[in-house]
Amino acid sequence: MRIIFAIACTLVSMSMPSIAKQPLNLEITPLIGYRFSGDFDTTRDKVYNRIELSDETSYGLLTAWSFDRKRQGEFLISYYDTDFSESSDFSVSNTGLGITYAHLGGNVQLSDGFVPIYATGGFGLTHLAPKDEQLSDETRFSVNIGLASKIKLSERVNLRLDSRVYGTFFNSDSAIFCDVETCAIYISSDIWFQAEVSIGITYRF
Repeated sequence: MRIIFAIACTLVSMSMPSIAKQPLNLEITPLIGYRFSGDFDTTRDKVYNRIELSDETSYGLLTAWSFDRKRQGEFLISYYDTDFSESSDFSVSNTGLGITYAHLGGNVQLSDGFVPIYATGGFGLTHLAPKDEQLSDETRFSVNIGLASKIKLSERVNLRLDSRVYGTFFNSDSAIFCDVETCAIYISSDIWFQAEVSIGITYRF
């Protein structure tokens, strides 16, 4: 957990020197991807349960701005709709769940060539929104780290390949998606992980 947080913060700080040294180049990248993993291991009254999330297509928008030839700042929004499995002691009328990441971060170029490699990362918020109206939304602090590549298609257009791991922070023995009487998920860990791979077309202004 500390390693992920330290790497994400280092990438952000490396991407945030004085803007005055470099003309601002803005990039917009619509992304489509696939979000997977993210099951919840839960323990309540010494009874173990696993709440599973279905793997689904994700949609995102990445805005990047340059500081020099090898570093960019980034703002990422990534969203997907999924479903969670019910536990033996809790049932709901709608198991749909929307998960949104909103992260500020940056990327640093690691290698040149036809397929350059970038280290990317950031921090921000995870918003979990159950579709069942009786369950409450949750917003938690989160970080991400990953690798990306940009393949040049023209002077202003690139193909972007992206892979990230998201870590969302919880207190041990906390609970989420609660109604007036009980909660759908009781969490027994400090950090919850999801992974995502995506592809997009980058437009540079």
